[in-house]
Amino acid sequence: MLSLFKRNTAVGEPVSWGATLVVVLITLVILFPVLWFASMMFRPETAMFARPTEWVFTPTLEHFRYVLDSGFLGYMLNSFVLATVSTVLVVLIGTPAAYAFARFDLKFRDDMFLFVLGTRMAPPICLVIPFYLVFAKVELLDSFLGLTLAYMTFNLSFYIWVVRSFCRDLPVELEEVAMVEGYSRPAIFIRVVLPLLRSGMVSTGVLCFIFAWNEFLFAFMLGGESTRTLPVAMPLLITTQGVRWGAMAIVGVMSMVPVLLAVFLLQKHIVRGLTMGAVKG
Repeated sequence: MLSLFKRNTAVGEPVSWGATLVVVLITLVILFPVLWFASMMFRPETAMFARPTEWVFTPTLEHFRYVLDSGFLGYMLNSFVLATVSTVLVVLIGTPAAYAFARFDLKFRDDMFLFVLGTRMAPPICLVIPFYLVFAKVELLDSFLGLTLAYMTFNLSFYIWVVRSFCRDLPVELEEVAMVEGYSRPAIFIRVVLPLLRSGMVSTGVLCFIFAWNEFLFAFMLGGESTRTLPVAMPLLITTQGVRWGAMAIVGVMSMVPVLLAVFLLQKHIVRGLTMGAVKG
C-alpha cells in the first residue's frame, strides 16, 4: 500500500497516481473556501445563506453594480498608488542604507541599526497617535504625502534589515577588484553591487508592497475620504440593513488579486528573501 504513494526518484519518471490524487484532494480542500467565497459574488441574497445550501442558483450582477456605484474602484486605486509609491521610495532610500550598514565601519553602527529595527518592532498603535498629532500640526492628514511617509516608516526598517543580509553575503573581492580597475565607490555600488542585489531588492520590495497594500490602522487614523484605501473601505459594506456579503466577496477578491499575482510571479525570489534575509540577518 505504501508503494502506491512512493515517489520515483529516477529522472523523467512520473509520480504515482496515488500521490497525484492526494495532492489534488489536498488542493481542493485548501481552495474550497476561496472558491465558495468567489461564488458569493454571483449569488443572490436569497441564496446566500439558504438552508439547505443551494448549489445551483441563478447568477446575478447586482453586487457588481453596487461595488461600482459605491466607488470601490477609486479606493482600490488609492491603495495601489500608496503601496507602489511608498515601496519605490523605500527601495531607493533603503538600498544605499542597507549597503552602508553592511560594508562601512560607521561609528555607532550597531546602535543605529538597532534603532532602525526598533521602529519596526514597536506596535503600530504606539506610533499612530504621535503621527496623528504631528500630521495635524503640519496639515498632512488625509493626504497622499502623509500616508506615503507613514507607510515608509514601517517598511523602510524591514527593507534595510533584509537587504543588509543580502549585502553581507556578497563577496567583498568583487568590489576590491573593481577598485583596482579604478572604479569609485558610487560606481561600484551602481555597476557591481546593484546587479547582484536585484533578486533581494525585488523580493523584499514585493513584501513591502504587500504590507502597504494590507495596511489598515495608519490609513484609518491618518487618512480620510479623499485617501480612503480598500481595507478601510471594506467596513462600509456593513450597513444598518445588514452585511452586503456579495459586495464584500467582490471587494475581497479585488484585494487578493494584486497580492496573488505578485506572489505567483515572484515566489522564488520571495522565498529566497525570507530564508536568506530574515534568518541570517
